[in-house]
Order: sequence, then structure tokens, then C-alpha cells
Amino acid sequence: MLAILIITAILTLYFVNHFYLKRRNLPPGPVPLPFIGNIHLMSSPTANYDFYEACRRKYGDVFTLWIASRPFVYICGFKLLQDTVVNEGDTFAGRICLGEFAPVIRGGDYGVVFVDGERWRQTRRFAIQVFRNFGMGKGIMEEKIQLELGYLVDAIKADISDTQNPQNLIPKIEITVASIINQLLFGFAYHDSESVAEFTKVKDILTAHMQTAPKPGTMLAFTWPTVTKYLPVLKDYYYLFSGQFYAITDYVRKQVAAHKDNFDADSEPVDYVDAYLHETSHHEGTYDEEQLVNTCYDIFIAGQETTANTVIFSILYAMNYPEAQAKLQEEFDRVIGSDRRIGLGDKAELPYTQAFINETQRLVNLLPQNLVHRTLQETTIAGYTIPKHTVVVPQISSVLYDETVFAEPLKFKPERFLAEDGTTIRKVDELVPFGMGKRQCLGEALARMELFVLIANLFNQFKFESEDPAKPPSLTKISGVTIQPEPFKCKVTSRY
Repeated sequence: MLAILIITAILTLYFVNHFYLKRRNLPPGPVPLPFIGNIHLMSSPTANYDFYEACRRKYGDVFTLWIASRPFVYICGFKLLQDTVVNEGDTFAGRICLGEFAPVIRGGDYGVVFVDGERWRQTRRFAIQVFRNFGMGKGIMEEKIQLELGYLVDAIKADISDTQNPQNLIPKIEITVASIINQLLFGFAYHDSESVAEFTKVKDILTAHMQTAPKPGTMLAFTWPTVTKYLPVLKDYYYLFSGQFYAITDYVRKQVAAHKDNFDADSEPVDYVDAYLHETSHHEGTYDEEQLVNTCYDIFIAGQETTANTVIFSILYAMNYPEAQAKLQEEFDRVIGSDRRIGLGDKAELPYTQAFINETQRLVNLLPQNLVHRTLQETTIAGYTIPKHTVVVPQISSVLYDETVFAEPLKFKPERFLAEDGTTIRKVDELVPFGMGKRQCLGEALARMELFVLIANLFNQFKFESEDPAKPPSLTKISGVTIQPEPFKCKVTSRY
């Protein structure tokens, strides 16, 4: 009898704590299940913007979801995000990694995306300075983008000449974008068959890595890794995700080792790794090899996945909304009038092109759930007291899909970014594809250059059509840290 009473008391205390005490001062949200929290509600094979929007409608602009035993506070709406992550940027500048992934797999708080404090400030400052030195935001960087664009255009035209069959453009675009970021990091592009084969292998792993990260099994596996790596099913996620990480960082370590073998302290740096090795020879502390490898891992993924998928979706939207492609090419015919390369100097004369790219970025909405932040001190959100070290998610999809700002938000309408005269680009504050606050995207300047040069020139050079005009390719977004397109092929016609 005593044992039954003790067990009953323990269970009662557990459930009182789980269903009431630990939730009472947090914003409202669905009741979490023991051990798994709300993970079962968040899981989806496709981008689940609807789930977060449903939570917003039910609970308001700030709500709580539980990942296993940890609360995540979601902030929705442009005004509330301005009041928090922008106006109180220092408070919301913290980061956390996936569960215990950083200490267990990364070996500590390394990199630039999921760290904060002095390590983050120093790494971000150094990266921005290095990329500026290598031409980011300048004509030198545009020349590099134009060079890779040339290889892409030639590859597409070669396939048009060889066969009239529909093309799979995805790998061509991925190699182009990867070559740009790879040159910045490691000093070479993927132009020969050997390097292309190596990239293709790494990219396949990277794609799976991005899709594995948000899966319930992965999140649970890294919540209690000392236990879950021995449990059936969860151990599979543990070793799958960590194995993918090691495979990608092995590629990075190979590049770092090659640089170290050929390092000359008296020569000018030619890429990020070179610049970092120069800095390492003068500074101790945060400048070490593990930090270099993890930072390159972060930048390589961020620079590859976001830009490539945005360019790919611009083609998908053009085929699903052919009238938009027609308007885009009418502008090129009127302003450019030839197959010459379009550059940043043409941007001001191409308002519809800018609107087309803006709408692509808005609608593609790359992150179903934005990267998490961590409060570095106690704060208040919409009247709720949020303790220090609380995980906070600025839900950018709530801004990009806000129907009070963007009428019919799930339709592709570039005109929404044009003034009434149809010839002037309209600034819309709520267009925030690169995030908000102090943790805004590190590579925004480079991404903007890439998107304009690549998208403008692709649509000036080619017309993209569905294999079956009555059945354009799917716009379904495969879920992951960043969304990914479903495989597709399309008819490509040279315009010149």
C-alpha cells in the first residue's frame, strides 16, 4: 500500500509540474506530451507554415511549443518582432544548437550560426571583413558571379543543342552557386569532372542532412544523447545525423589541410581559409582549427542552400505563372534588347525584375521555422515575462505570409512590389527574407548580388516551360532546415 501511495504521489507531482507549474508563466500553447513535448504536432514531410499560422490564430502573436522538455517561445507579426528582436537586439542575440549537438558532436560551441557572445562577434566581424576584401558588394565579386553564370549558360545551351528533351536544371544551378561560395571559402570552383563529382557527393549528403535535422527522431536523439544513442530507432537518427555532419566536415578538413600544406605567411590571402590561417598565426583564443572548420561548415551550407533553392524556385514560379515570365522578358526586350550580360548597373532600369525577385524571396519563404534565438537576459514579450536563456523563435513566415500586408499571400504576384505607375519599385518593410535583428543573415549582400545576376540573366537568355503545359511542376516544398524543391524537368528554349 505504501509503495502504491508513493508511486501515486510521484506521478501526481510529475503531472502537476508537467501540465501546470512549468507552463504557468509562459505564453499559451498546445499541451505538451511527456518526454516528447509538441514534436508530434510539428513534424511534416512538407513545409508546415500552416501549423504555425494555426497556433498564431488560436493563441495569439506569441505562443509556446515544447521540443521534448524545453519550451520554445514563438514570436509572430512584424510589429512584435520589431519591438523584440530588433529594438532589443542585444537581449535576443543569443543562440542554441540542436539539443546537445554542439558539445557532443561539434566538440563545443564552434562556428558562427549557432554561437553567441564574443566568439560570434569576433567570427562575424572577421568573416565580413574578409569577404569585403575579396570583393563582396563590389565589382570584383560581381565578376566572379558573372564568370560562374557563363559556365551555367553554356551548360544549358549545350544541352539544348544536344537534345530537345526536358532538362533537369537543379544540379546545374547548385554547382553554379556552390562554385561561388567555394571560391570565397577555399579558392576554387567546380569546373572539372573530378571536382564536380566530389561536390555532387557532398551535396547529396548535405540535402539529406538538411532534411534529417528537423525530424522528431533527430530532435529527441540530441536532447538526451548519452541515453538515446543506445535506444532502438533513436540511435539510428543519432548516428545518421552525426555521420552526415562528419562527412561534410571531412570535406572541409580536406580543404583546410591542403591550405596548411601550401601556406605562405608572407603571401596575400586568396580565400577565407587562407585569411584565417594568417590570423591564427597572430592571435590565440577563438582562432583555432576547430573554429575554422565549423565556421566553413556553417557558411558553406548557408551560402549554398538558400541561394540555390531561391533561384530554382524562381523558375518553378515562372512556369506556374507564365504571365509573370512574359512580363519579365518583355522588360528585358525593352531595356536590354540583346543577349548581353545583365549586371548590377542595370538594376535600376529593371523594376519588374526586382519585383519578381522580391516576390520569389517572399513566397519561397526558405525557413519553415526560423533559426532559434536565446534570450541573454530576462525580458518581456507581449506582457509575458520571459526568463534569461529562454529559446525564442522569430517566426518570419508570419510576416512574409501576412495577408493584411500581402493580399492573397500564397499567390505569386510580383506587382505587389511595384508602385501604382507599375514602373517604380515599392519598398515594403515587411519583406524580410534575410531575417530581422542582430542575427540577420551574414551573407545578405552576396546573396542579393547572386540572385539578381543569376535570375535576370537566366530569364533573359532562356524561356522555361513545363513538360506538360496543363500540368506545371509542383510547388510543394520538402521540409528541412531550409525548404527544398521536388525534382522536376522543364523545356528550355534559347531566346537568342
